[in-house]
Amino acid sequence: MKLFDAHSHMHMGPRGLVIPAAVEQTPFTFDGAAIMSTHPRDYIKVDSIVSGLRDRDYRAVPCYGIHPWFLYDVLTSSDDEEVDWLGELKQRLIDHPDAIVGEIGLDGNRWVEVEQSDQSEESIWKRERVLACPMELQRKAFEEQLVLAAELQRPVSIHVVSAWGELFAAFDNVRERMKHKHEQMAVQVADEQRKRRKPKPKLLPPKIYFHAFSGKAGALPSIRSACTKGNIPLEDVYFGFPPAIKNFYAPKTPGIMKEIGIRQMLLETDLEDATSAWDDLKRGVTGISEALDMTESEVATITYNNAHRFYFEAM
Repeated sequence: MKLFDAHSHMHMGPRGLVIPAAVEQTPFTFDGAAIMSTHPRDYIKVDSIVSGLRDRDYRAVPCYGIHPWFLYDVLTSSDDEEVDWLGELKQRLIDHPDAIVGEIGLDGNRWVEVEQSDQSEESIWKRERVLACPMELQRKAFEEQLVLAAELQRPVSIHVVSAWGELFAAFDNVRERMKHKHEQMAVQVADEQRKRRKPKPKLLPPKIYFHAFSGKAGALPSIRSACTKGNIPLEDVYFGFPPAIKNFYAPKTPGIMKEIGIRQMLLETDLEDATSAWDDLKRGVTGISEALDMTESEVATITYNNAHRFYFEAM
């Protein structure tokens, strides 16, 4: 049975390309990975890892986008952000028709301390902190990347931490922007019957993957509603739970997994050092099987098929 790592950062690790493999006898085999960039400087490294995997007959998907943790660095290192990072991302996606957009998102819990002139011992307890990137800038960049994914009909991998309200607002804005674009391009059809048969245009990226899901079960109806409003079928909305993130072991997680269901889950590691990837892929299978009262073989088979639908089936 094959395992596919739906979210890997091995290009950022100390060893680069590593083929995850078991040291013990197991019915599972590593089949490939989606390599997620976080910054434009990653793109060449992502290409190298993807090529290395494919040369060894593994499946690999290049993923291009800017992670909210690194967004401020990208925006402040360029005098012309709109043409620079966004134009570069668009060209990458055009040049790689099999690529998706990721990892992008919003993070309301990534803080940096503000330097203060007062260096007294008392000031240590009064240090101010701010978001690593202001949420206004995160929202703007996130929406631009969502629009790009929607226009090019590419799936998207999304990181969201403590910013669900901002995500729903961003989805609202993107839906309105895409609706306006489709209205401008629409051809007037006199035959009302033909109009009714015409499928509704997708106003969000065609497939959406909430990586390292940290929301509560109560957020799921709002997430599903937001996607449905964008004319995205719920079977094209996926969630991941990497063992490297502490939420994987939280008491609430099995209930959230049950609410999501195995058909909408992807197996992921979120690791930079891929020497630990095999162990985390196996932990992922075991944790999901225990939460959903399924066999590990069932979990491996279904999550692999899910990854195939998300990454390799045409829109």
